[in-house]
Amino acid sequence: MNSLQLKYKSQIEEMIEACQRSAELGYGAGSGGNAAYRVEDQVVLITPTGIVKRKIRFEDICIIDMDGNPLYIPQGRKPTGEAFMHLHIMKLRPDVKATMHAHPPLLIGMSLTEEGAEEMRKAVLPDAATFLGPILTIPYVRPNGDELGYSFDPYINKSNAFIMGNHGCLVCSVTGIRDTVDACQVMEAHAKAALTCRIFED
Repeated sequence: MNSLQLKYKSQIEEMIEACQRSAELGYGAGSGGNAAYRVEDQVVLITPTGIVKRKIRFEDICIIDMDGNPLYIPQGRKPTGEAFMHLHIMKLRPDVKATMHAHPPLLIGMSLTEEGAEEMRKAVLPDAATFLGPILTIPYVRPNGDELGYSFDPYINKSNAFIMGNHGCLVCSVTGIRDTVDACQVMEAHAKAALTCRIFED
């Protein structure tokens, strides 16, 4: 075991648990989604690219610094192509310890129209308002580029929960990686409640 893996063993195990739980909930078809966990001011655990989240293992997690430089990269792995987005958000929000980008299916469906995005902005569930803040929609930006990170600049200080247009969600946690899955679950529950209400209204 690498010395950094040994030092951050418990945090890596938390990250594996979060990724596998997210997959079990159906929030990442295929290898979709990624997560980052700041374990020290300049040390970030991050998921590798191209790995199905339910299959992710301890030895798959990459370790980088806040500028994206490798501190420990397992053989045959490389950090997610959206690493810049996670790091940029953490630089803008020093209080944020963990971020998760996921693909909850109902939430994505709601993001495909302005009407759906408007429903997500409403205070439907008390948990969403108190736990996350307002659910804000970020206009679509091409994945895997720096522009994706910069697209959060006008919004990141206003909430911990974001719908990425046609691209799933991103949540921030000030406590740790486990809470990011809870946040995604609250967002998906919000989407389910809003959609159910609309069905009965019609």
